[in-house]
Amino acid sequence: MTDHNRAPAKDVDESADLFDYALIKDWVLFVLHAQKRHRLLAIGCFVAVMAAAAVTATFLPRKYTTSTKILTKQTSVMSTLSNPYRGISDEGPTRAAYETITSRESLLKIIKQTDLVQHWRTHRNAAMATKDQLVQMIGGPWSDEDWQDIMVGTLEKRLGVATNDGTVEISITWPEPQMARQLVEAAQQNFLETRHISEVAAISETIGILEVHASQTQASIDEAVTNLQHVIGEKQKVRGEKAAAAAPARPMQPTRQSNGQDTPAQEITQLRFLLRTKQRAISDLEEFRQRQLTELRTQLDQQRVIYNRSHPLIQELEQRTEALSKDSPQLITLRGDADQLIQELEAKGVSRSSTETSTPMARSAAPSAFDSALSSLAPGMEMDPSVIVAQDQLRVALSRYQDLLLRVEAARLELDTTRAAFKYRFSVVSPALTPRRPIAPNVPMIFLGGLLAAVVLALFAAAGLDLWRRSVVETWQIERSLGLPLLANVKL
Repeated sequence: MTDHNRAPAKDVDESADLFDYALIKDWVLFVLHAQKRHRLLAIGCFVAVMAAAAVTATFLPRKYTTSTKILTKQTSVMSTLSNPYRGISDEGPTRAAYETITSRESLLKIIKQTDLVQHWRTHRNAAMATKDQLVQMIGGPWSDEDWQDIMVGTLEKRLGVATNDGTVEISITWPEPQMARQLVEAAQQNFLETRHISEVAAISETIGILEVHASQTQASIDEAVTNLQHVIGEKQKVRGEKAAAAAPARPMQPTRQSNGQDTPAQEITQLRFLLRTKQRAISDLEEFRQRQLTELRTQLDQQRVIYNRSHPLIQELEQRTEALSKDSPQLITLRGDADQLIQELEAKGVSRSSTETSTPMARSAAPSAFDSALSSLAPGMEMDPSVIVAQDQLRVALSRYQDLLLRVEAARLELDTTRAAFKYRFSVVSPALTPRRPIAPNVPMIFLGGLLAAVVLALFAAAGLDLWRRSVVETWQIERSLGLPLLANVKL
């Protein structure tokens, strides 16, 4: 009888489940029934969590993103056709794009161009503005330089530059959509103008240097002519020729009278050529901006035929046109440099009217100087060593002068080619647009997460209160703790 009773128990143990589903069901009912026992607590937790989600979705700073893409091309073909002997390879148009856009100087220009500090302080999120005020109350108010440094650091973190094979993409994530577009447009414009200045100004500086050396070589030619005439006159006196024949040839007036005037004249020449270089750069930038304005206005006129004035696309194009109509920081800097050079020239006695016109190169004076010097050479004096040395000095100066003139002409041709090729070198294929929706915070996800958290908190807060109080509220608690079945349950 005993063995017969033990066999089924063994079978029950072997077939027992891994989980006690009855206990799990009891605990689930315990949690659900706790909501009825503590209804106010459950409702309060649910409302508190949903309210927190609503506050978070309302006051959390928005983040908008926008970008622009610039297509770059190699334009070495135009330079090669204009100068077949050009040995310098075309520099990659995307080279150092990140460093150019994110440099401190460039970021300061963007801040000044968009009035970013004032806009940031005016449109700052309420929660973030409160945080800024608390920081200033603890550490003292921020000066204009502090705000400027804060904006530079913020732009460094949020402004992104990605270079690919032939493209430069500028993007930004910003709390305000209109300012996000303006910042990207300002960065794009500054990048194009900086590249334009760096490519064109280098050639203009080269032309100025070559012209300065050509002017100095002209002075060397005049000195060599004077020296040759002096040698011829001395030789004629030694031979004791007649007074009419022995008289030295009519001396040419040298360009530079004395060594005491060399340095001021050279400084004036250098200042003039520097001024011409700045004026060329200003003219190039104004022409470049005018071309962009023409294209933008043409696009605006085309869109006005389709949309009315209140359309977002029309308003955006009008804002871009207005922003482009203002002088860029690069142009303002160049004009300031040009005005400073004009003031230096006026301080040295050069009138303003003479600085506005370029100094012509005296091309025909140098070859005729050699002929004028040899016209007074007496017969039989060609083989004299002193005369030969003076002639060689003059020939060297003339050869150098002609070489400099050829190099100036080649540099000017290169400058014209670079100006024409720039519009093919960089083109904006994807302009910056005003973002319509923020990428963060994700309001639907916040409310969905808040709803789940509110339900979970409401369920377990009521159940946790019963467990904390150690209250016996379910029949299965008595049955499991005492091991006896409950016969009746009386509700009071």
